[in-house]
Amino acid sequence: MNKTLKRGQLKKELFVFLIFTFAATYILQFFIYGVAGYISSPPSQIWTATLVLSMFIPATAAIICMIYFKSSALTRESKIVFTFFLLYAVLFSFENYYQPIMGTVMDQPVLSTIIAVLGMLAVILLNLKKNWRNGLKASKLSFGRNHKYYIILPLAVLLILIFQGIIVYFSGLGAPAVEFNIYTFLVTLIPYLIFSFFTIWAWYFGEEFGWRVYLQDRLFPLLGSYKGVLVLGIIWGAWHYPMNAMGYNFPGQPILGNALMTLFTIVMGIILSYAVLKTGSVWAAVIIHLFNNKAGNIVAAYIAYSSNGLMGNILSSVLLGIFALVLLRSKVWKRVEKVPAVQ
Repeated sequence: MNKTLKRGQLKKELFVFLIFTFAATYILQFFIYGVAGYISSPPSQIWTATLVLSMFIPATAAIICMIYFKSSALTRESKIVFTFFLLYAVLFSFENYYQPIMGTVMDQPVLSTIIAVLGMLAVILLNLKKNWRNGLKASKLSFGRNHKYYIILPLAVLLILIFQGIIVYFSGLGAPAVEFNIYTFLVTLIPYLIFSFFTIWAWYFGEEFGWRVYLQDRLFPLLGSYKGVLVLGIIWGAWHYPMNAMGYNFPGQPILGNALMTLFTIVMGIILSYAVLKTGSVWAAVIIHLFNNKAGNIVAAYIAYSSNGLMGNILSSVLLGIFALVLLRSKVWKRVEKVPAVQ
């Protein structure tokens, strides 16, 4: 990270990224809407593939911008990680829109899953040697520092999810799908999260590298960390608007649903941005995002699932919001206040 970017260049890179990301996402989703109609619950195969493909777009836009603007963070090591990500995205899209090349395992196409596992093993390998690890730092692809936060933050989010499930259960807003047993719960949850991390990490990397690395590194120097994380949360929420208007997350409630989605993305965005600031790595945010989505499914099945999406989202935003407010008190936000962006 040896080249400081001027404000004009920061704005240019920021707007090109946003235009590409939003245009690609909105065009894709409106096209599929014209083909398949509203998103059902659960989503159809074509919508499931489209929603995942949408998650790849922010990181893809960031990589294209890095190439176009000749970013010095585009090192040999970062190119290896980006290659695995892009290869997985292409193969996943082909295998889900057309047909799996080598069949499926646990509802995932075999070939793209193999690429995902090899990609994560490559990330781990590149982090083992100092010279390789240094080649990843500029793009925040190394495992960074303060490694305890890789445990603290995901565990905190998991405990909040469990507490949310308990509230839903005892308030009568929902019920478990299966009988709760602590042993069964843990032996289901832990392997599921490990398997998900190695096989579908690219889903969450697709969002987190775009939002919490490329965009964040340009917003914060322009706006400051506090205003920047608020604007970032709003942008992330707006990116979800078409899919929610088409029936995802809040069927029949496009306006209120998108308002609640924006509240949630602001709150969760604070937690994810904090994770990147503390560790200097995108992978902490990837793990937290994955935990929230995938662990949430297991918690809902074993403790309680709220059939009322609006109430469930409000409760989640309140509980995570309390945690986010605690994190906002950290000095880490002031250390990045008005810090010049680097390329």
